[in-house]
Amino acid sequence: QKEAQLKAKAVEEIFTSEVSYLNQLEIAMKYFKDPLLKSNLKLPDALKVMLVNLESVYNVNGELLNELRRHGEDVASAFITVAPFFKLYSVYAYDYRHGIIALQDLSKTSSKLDAFIKKQETRPEVNSKLCALLIAPIQRIPRYRLLLKELLSHTPNSHPHHASIIEAIRKVEASTEHINSLVYEQENMQRIVELQKSLCGSKPVLVHPGRKLIKEGILQKVSKKSNKACPRYVVLLSDILMYCKMTGVPLGDQNSLRCSCVLPLRRCTVQQGNRIFSVTCQTLTIVLYSDQESCTTESWFEAINNAIMQDAQHRQTLNRRGSSRQVLKKKDLNFMSDALTPRKRKQLQEDADDVCAPFHSPWKRNKMTSSCASSTVSSSSSPS
Repeated sequence: QKEAQLKAKAVEEIFTSEVSYLNQLEIAMKYFKDPLLKSNLKLPDALKVMLVNLESVYNVNGELLNELRRHGEDVASAFITVAPFFKLYSVYAYDYRHGIIALQDLSKTSSKLDAFIKKQETRPEVNSKLCALLIAPIQRIPRYRLLLKELLSHTPNSHPHHASIIEAIRKVEASTEHINSLVYEQENMQRIVELQKSLCGSKPVLVHPGRKLIKEGILQKVSKKSNKACPRYVVLLSDILMYCKMTGVPLGDQNSLRCSCVLPLRRCTVQQGNRIFSVTCQTLTIVLYSDQESCTTESWFEAINNAIMQDAQHRQTLNRRGSSRQVLKKKDLNFMSDALTPRKRKQLQEDADDVCAPFHSPWKRNKMTSSCASSTVSSSSSPS
């Protein structure tokens, strides 16, 4: 009898929380989205997109509430029907971070817009901060899993709804994973674009389909000549390892990094030493270590080693050549050009000797007779 009461309470919590959530969305749309979009006030693009996407989120959850009312105590069947549509939340989640940043910066960027929003927040019908209303969709899908888990804990194995609750949890988890993966990929690509902009001359070209950012940060590079360590900004991507000099411009700003060398992971090996590690690519070996507690030498070694293994597995699965077969030093980056089309690049790859094959970024070659000489690694010199 007690379990039955707890189960009924869990079902009621699902209903009441859904009604409350939809009420939050209605307030956000009625008192913020609609008047702001109709006004002459200029909205930041990220905030505008996020407000517009509220309607699609509201429609999905309106359908969920209808299904909950139709199925009654069998709430799991409602989730099984609607859960696949939760993936639409990824559209909202894409712009959430940038939208919230734009909202928080309104006091500096648009005093009129900021004053309007604050006035709306104090209305008795609202009585809530806009940022609190906008975060509700981000928190909602994980909340469903908790609510269904609570319901499952009070549902005996012999109950006819037990199997459907498990299925509902599985579908909600699948949608959550889908949303998280899409948001991660979008944020990961955005960070690669930001790194691209911070490189002097925007070279080398980092943005490429399928390429992912794995790790970045400042490491100490040990010089072979003086045995002294110099700070370098190291970027580990899914198929290359790049290290750069810092120009003195604040990190993240344009021209704050100058690429020194690009190492294709397919030609790299990594060895761990005493508080250091070395990366060898063909004839080039660099020795690195971290002096930061937040990002240890050990974590860098493991990240690079795992990236090398994953790159090998990925190429084997797809039967791809991957990135360049040779080290690309600073002098080689001057030959890169975005104007080279994939078709021309393919023709150059077919015509050029295999050792001169470029990595995923396009190349500009003045003469085919001099291209090999331009990209050949000099074993006698090491980039700084």
